[in-house]
Parts: sequence; structure tokens; C-alpha cells
Amino acid sequence: MNPLRQMLPSPSAQIQGLGEALREYFDRAPVGQILLGMDRRILAVNEALSKLAGINASILPGSFLRRFLWSEEAGDLEDRIFQEVDRDGRWLGEVDFRSSLGDSCPMTLAIAAVAEADDGAGAQGRAQDKRPVVRYVATVVEMGQQRWIEAESFRRAQELAAFAAIAVATGSSHDPQEMLGAVSRQVVEGLGMDACWIQRYDSQESALRLVGEASYLNPSIKLSPRMIPDAINPAVLKAMQTRELVAESELLDRSIATVVHVPLLAQDEVVGVISILSIAGEKLSARESDLLRAVSYQIGTAVQNARLVESVRQHETELQEKNDQLQQVVERLRAADKMKSDFLANTSHELRTPLNSIIGFLNLIIDGLCRDEAEQAELLGHALASSRNLLNLINDVLDLSRIEAGRLEVEMEQVRLQPILADVLGSLEVQTREKGLELFQTEVDPDLAVQADAARLRQILVNVVGNAIKFTKIGSVSVSVEAAAGSPYVDIEVRDTGIGIPLNRREFLFQKFSQADSSMTRKFGGSGLGLVIVKQLIEMMGGTVVVESPGEGLGTTVSMSVVRGRSTDS
Repeated sequence: MNPLRQMLPSPSAQIQGLGEALREYFDRAPVGQILLGMDRRILAVNEALSKLAGINASILPGSFLRRFLWSEEAGDLEDRIFQEVDRDGRWLGEVDFRSSLGDSCPMTLAIAAVAEADDGAGAQGRAQDKRPVVRYVATVVEMGQQRWIEAESFRRAQELAAFAAIAVATGSSHDPQEMLGAVSRQVVEGLGMDACWIQRYDSQESALRLVGEASYLNPSIKLSPRMIPDAINPAVLKAMQTRELVAESELLDRSIATVVHVPLLAQDEVVGVISILSIAGEKLSARESDLLRAVSYQIGTAVQNARLVESVRQHETELQEKNDQLQQVVERLRAADKMKSDFLANTSHELRTPLNSIIGFLNLIIDGLCRDEAEQAELLGHALASSRNLLNLINDVLDLSRIEAGRLEVEMEQVRLQPILADVLGSLEVQTREKGLELFQTEVDPDLAVQADAARLRQILVNVVGNAIKFTKIGSVSVSVEAAAGSPYVDIEVRDTGIGIPLNRREFLFQKFSQADSSMTRKFGGSGLGLVIVKQLIEMMGGTVVVESPGEGLGTTVSMSVVRGRSTDS
């Protein structure tokens, strides 16, 4: 025996309950062995274990098994191992064994519980013996360099295969939602995890939005809210702010659940967070952090590309909408240009017709071709009527120009409606008789007053009732007035049995230079400005106008509302 070994006390010499043979086996065993007490603290380690750990055996007593476990949650893993030993009497598995240099190596760990022996000394004798009692025996066996290389190569191959599958998934679809869903499934399946969530950061809303999710988590497993990532989870927000991996763990009945939140980066910009959950927590140990970061960069680039695709599609949609709007504007401008051309042609015709009539009547008179004064007076009357038509046409154009320039003013005052309406109908009665039409009027209260410009109100009524007569060949024109009690308006309705308005021409009624049909201008005369001026004037006086027609050949109804005045009695 080595003389130095005889001088040094055996590590197991102070352990109660070990016979000489067992103590000799413990000290000389070719595999690492650890003796632990009732409190799970190390009582002694043999020389083989000391060499594996690279630590002097004399400094290990009093420490815990966890110091040899390479895991971010070494304490929780130790608790889980001893819980199983206490329940089943033993535990066997592979662990990453930490050495004094801080590196790790996969080893097989076996732990057995030592039953309390009845050696006849009794409890009193054991109590008097102050040496510690062994409660657990742990054996550590190195897997061997070749086996470790094989295991490491296999793990790396699996990681590369998973990485490649994730890369394929990032290009699996042009739809961002579908693509990120496929990525989350590959993360779970390829890396052997239980669940994966991908949240994208929306810079416009300054919030995270879930865009990809995959889970094979057993429904019977209940996790606390802090283990489920969402847009307000503190760990998720911390991962975004620090741009670092953040891990959370939770002890379950027979395992450790670990969720890791990794920020998704693209060109040094945080574009989201990926959260990966494993019920077997040791799967997410520190040595997987580099892999998770590589995966996060790849997915971050995919998220950024998805954002760019969405941005391009949005711009394309906006451009198409603006193009459609521009096309509509062009069509409206073309229609307006055509209406203006039609208006100029019609107006020149309307101007020439009365001018030619005036010139013709005056030439007959100047040339002395009238038989008598009666004929001369008749020709002068025709010339006067043509002059008035010409003046009305010019006034329409000038009124519209002043309205559009904002120079037309209305002088609001309280006026009685009945005299104005009677004057208008009286002036148009001749036209009604000439066309063989009936003109009806409801009785109007002589004291009924409205707030209006008297001259402009008369112009409005002449225009509306005149149009009703002009566009009615057979039938009647009726004018009714209603002043409902308590209403702030007086309603004037002009109804005719004339040509009506085609349904597809209603939208043009209040547009400049337009009648219900452009051919109507030449057929019935007029500038096509009448209703436009009526609408502008009545709105300037605080009222409204509505034109309704069931269709072509079914007549027209024009309803006007004028602000009601105070009773003339008061």
C-alpha cells in the first residue's frame, strides 16, 4: 500500500455504518461514487469522483449534488431527482456533469436510497455515535469520449435538420400568417419542444400581436399565467427591451417546465418575440442558447420579410385605389367638359334664336312691310317677348357666375308668401292656357310669412313652376303649400304630369349645364342652369330643395322648404 495513502485518513473513515470491506470498495471503486446524508448533503466522495470533477475530495463534504449538475435550474432538477428516489428507491439517467473548469460532459448518474439497518445496537446506540449516517449512494459513470462524440454528433445533426426545416418553413407561403404558423410547428417538431408562440411587433400600434402558434401540450398540464406568453407578459417585454434571452421555470409534479423568450432581430431592429416551452426543462439548458439565437435571427428575418411583403401589397392596393379615383375624376372631367361644350352650343343657339327673331321683326317694321298699326304692334310684342327670353338666359348665366364667385347676396326679410305666389302663377297662366294645361293651387293663408329675399324667392318659384309647365304636354301642374304647426319651415310642393326624369339621370339634375337629357335643351330650350341656381339660392336662404320622379313619363315633384317667419298678425 502507498505509504502516503496510509498516512492520510480515508474519505469514508468518518461515515457511520460502513464496514471495512465496503469502505475499501468505496475508496478504490473505478467509477465515481458519492455518499449523501439525510439532508442530501455530500458526506464523502471517492478518488474516482474527485478526478472526474477535478476537485479535491476534502472540500466537497457539506455541499449538494447540484454543484455537479450543468443546468440553469440545477436546484429544481436535484429536487426532482430526489423526489423520485424517495418514491421509487432509485433514479437512473443521463446528466451534464460540471467540472471544476466550468465545462460539462454527459455522464450516467445512478442514485439509490439506503434503508436504515437494524444492527441490534438500537436507537440509543446510534444516537451516541456522532458519525454521519449515509442515506443515499450516488454513482457517476463517464459515458466515454467516443459515446459522447456520437451523442454530440447526433444532437448536432438533429439541430441542423431542425434548422433546415425552419428555413424551408420561412419560405413556405407568401401569406405571413400561414408562413409563421408553419415556422412555429417546425420549431416544436424539429427541436422536440412542447409549444411555440411567435409574436410580431406592430410599430404603428406599439404592441405585440400573435401571428404564429403551435402546441402539443397535454391538456391535463396546468401552467401558471406567467408561463403563457402574451403581449403584456413581463418576461416577453423584458426580452424585447434587453434584446436578450429570458427564461422562466416552474416546478410541476414530475418535471420542470421552462419557457424561453428570445427577441426576433432583423437588421438590429426588434421585430417580435419567439417563446418556446419545454416540460422537460433540461432540454432548454444553456448550451441550446446559441441554437435558439440562430433560430431567432432566421425567424426575425422572415418576420421582417413578411412585413415588407405586406407593405408592398398595401402600397399596391393604395396605388390601385388612387388610380381608380383618378380614373373617376378623369371621367367626371370628361363628362363636365362635354356638358360645358353642350352648354356653349345650346346657349349660342338660345342666344341666336331670340336675336334673329328680334332682328327679323324690327326689319319688317323698318322696311314698312306691316299692313297696319295692329300688325306692327304685334311684331313689336313678339320682339319684346324674345328680348325678355334673351334677358332671362343672360341673367341665369350671370347669377350662377356671381354665386360661384361668392358675390351674390340675398337680403333676408319677412315676406308674405301668398302675394308672391299669386303674382308668379298669374304671370305663368298665359303659358298654361296656351298648352291646354290645368293649373291648380291650394289655398294659402294670407298672413303666412317666410324669411327670404322676396326677389330671389320669386325667381325660384318662376323657375320651378315654369319648368313644370315647359316639360308637361298633357295634364296639369299643381302648387301646394303646407305650414305644419310647430314646424320651423314652410313646405312648397310643385307637382306635374310631364315627361318625368329617367332614373339614370337623377344625379345630374343639380349639375351645371345639364338637363335630365342633353337633347332636352334643344327640344325644350333653356340653359340647363335653372335647378342649379334654384338649389344655390334656396340654400343661401336656409332652405332645401328635393326633386323626385318615379321615372320617365311619370311626372315630377319638386319639394322646397323655406324658413318660416313670424305671423304678420303679431
